[in-house]
Amino acid sequence: MSSLKERIEQANHETVRRMIDSQISWVDVKKAIDTCPGMKENMIMHAGAAITWDRMGDAQKNAVKGAILYEGWADNLEEADRLVVSGKVELSPCHLHATVGSMTGVTSPSMPVFVVKNETYGNYGHCLIYESPEPKKLSFGYVGPESMENLKFIDDVVAPVLKELIKAMGGSFNIKKIMSRALFMGDEMHSRSFASTALFNLETAPYLFELPFDKATLKAFSDFVRRSEQFFLHLVMAGSKALADAANGIEYSTIVTGIARNGVEVGIRVSGLGEQWFTGPSGPIDGLYFGNYTVADAQPDMGDSAITETTGLGAMAHAASPALGLTKGSVDMAYKFTNEMQQICIANNPHYAIPYLGGKGSPVGIDIRKVLETGIVPVINTGIASKKGGQIGVGNARVPMEAFKKALVAYNKEYGKRQ
Repeated sequence: MSSLKERIEQANHETVRRMIDSQISWVDVKKAIDTCPGMKENMIMHAGAAITWDRMGDAQKNAVKGAILYEGWADNLEEADRLVVSGKVELSPCHLHATVGSMTGVTSPSMPVFVVKNETYGNYGHCLIYESPEPKKLSFGYVGPESMENLKFIDDVVAPVLKELIKAMGGSFNIKKIMSRALFMGDEMHSRSFASTALFNLETAPYLFELPFDKATLKAFSDFVRRSEQFFLHLVMAGSKALADAANGIEYSTIVTGIARNGVEVGIRVSGLGEQWFTGPSGPIDGLYFGNYTVADAQPDMGDSAITETTGLGAMAHAASPALGLTKGSVDMAYKFTNEMQQICIANNPHYAIPYLGGKGSPVGIDIRKVLETGIVPVINTGIASKKGGQIGVGNARVPMEAFKKALVAYNKEYGKRQ
């Protein structure tokens, strides 16, 4: 009979193999209610681990109320608040529904989402379509005419064009291929998605001429994607969710298969512990603040986009994006983060090769044991939301050590008796 250590190593190898070997393809655009498993007609999904309304941060609360207005369930913010307090609107984490959400992560039944398929294992991941390149958006907790106009534009123009576009492309578009190429062009696929969005434009442009829309609609769509440098990130998020879910539930594995933040707590999920989440307090974000904003104005770390770091992108691949490092501090910082993350991961992804490291793949497979042994916690590249709503910067945050300590206690309780 193999030892516990041997069983862990075998399980970890299988977990990471699934993340590396899975092929992911964009296959559709649908309303959330029609594709996200377990979603209900009265449900609003949010980023991070489960949290009650009274503990939820202001930015996420604002977005929930904005989504209620968008759905037409209430006429004003006060009425929307009462619906949540009364329980007539149910709140649920995106991650429970094979979904991830950017920043506040707020996703309501009628909102269109990307559908990405893990071709290797048959499961799906979902994420909202990128909302707007402007700072006043619902995903960052802003509720106002601008965010409502953003959502209407997505409904009326972007989602219909995308749905017909993927049909014209044969119903499947390999996004992993784009991700691999973009890393060689300066993206780390979280805070910087400029190259991947440009590649998306190049790959899809010929098919736009086949779509049943007038020139004004196609021009509006093309201009939106052109201006939205982070557009492709939401496909990456949905794809990363599909990768991580296929790697979850491997008995004995100590590999992290989810990192999610709700603005109050940061949670992690560990493959060998299934759907349990282990949390610690969300910390401040160190980075570049726009205008006169400071860390005092910011909502603490928030969003499901850390699913990218979970699967070997974002800060794990920071060395692929030295220009991003320069905007936040120095080029050296980009290399430092990737080298630091290597110490808590068990493998490198050959599909995510980093040219500035001689083609070495990005670190993948965060091992909770290594985190606790080294004292190094994962870095997350992220946007910064104002407590009052809207984007006010970009920066880096850390997953709290407390989450890993809780996970190890649970792991030992589950597997220690099997030695």
